[in-house]
Amino acid sequence: MRQWILLTLLTIPAWAIETVDTLDWEWHGSLTRGKAVEIRGVTGDIRAVPSDGDTVEVTARIDHSEPATNVEIRAIEGDSGVVVCAVSKGADACTASGTGSGAARVDYEVRVPRGINLSAHTVNGGIEARQLRGDVHARTVNGEVVVSTSGTVEASTVNGSINASLLEPIWNRAPQFSVVNGRISVAIPRGTNAGVRAETRNGRITAVLPGFHGKASEQQLEGHIGTGGGSGSPMVIRTLNGSIELRQKNW
Repeated sequence: MRQWILLTLLTIPAWAIETVDTLDWEWHGSLTRGKAVEIRGVTGDIRAVPSDGDTVEVTARIDHSEPATNVEIRAIEGDSGVVVCAVSKGADACTASGTGSGAARVDYEVRVPRGINLSAHTVNGGIEARQLRGDVHARTVNGEVVVSTSGTVEASTVNGSINASLLEPIWNRAPQFSVVNGRISVAIPRGTNAGVRAETRNGRITAVLPGFHGKASEQQLEGHIGTGGGSGSPMVIRTLNGSIELRQKNW
């Protein structure tokens, strides 16, 4: 009998054991247009996609069973929208830096309705936000940022690249892109009428911009895209060590 029991335990499929190391958490709710869903991460990726309805949906996946036992996910609603973060077990508030997850990796997936803004922050991980219909603020330290949206974009990373597509020619604030070690690629739509300023210290700028008026060299570009003089702050694109590519697309 003892031998039969031992054999049964040894033949448990591997997938049945692996699922113990992954914990899922979900939140969904409605926000007023113009409000934001903010994800504060430390280690892990953040992925955002458009929602088919009016409900914000957030899924968090916590990996690594030992650190995860001391981590819980919180969704805190306020005047500006909702903030989602990992906290130490028993804590109620999200810290400004989101450091409550400790050593655990937490990956987030967010479904964002039209008119809702996204604020995504992590330290060690990438941020991907595709085909959104609101403003996007994306910040990481070690990771890549990929974003496309009809709103404005503010994106930064220290070690990684930025690949951005601005889907509409009018923004309520000038887009800003900043990298220390990595390249930046920005695509803008036809009909854009805005100022632009781009700079790299160690790299070169490639710009394919019909209707550009201004000054351009391999490492600096400043001027205007479009037919009019425009107003307000220019779009700013800066990297220290990397190239910059700025192109106009026909969407």
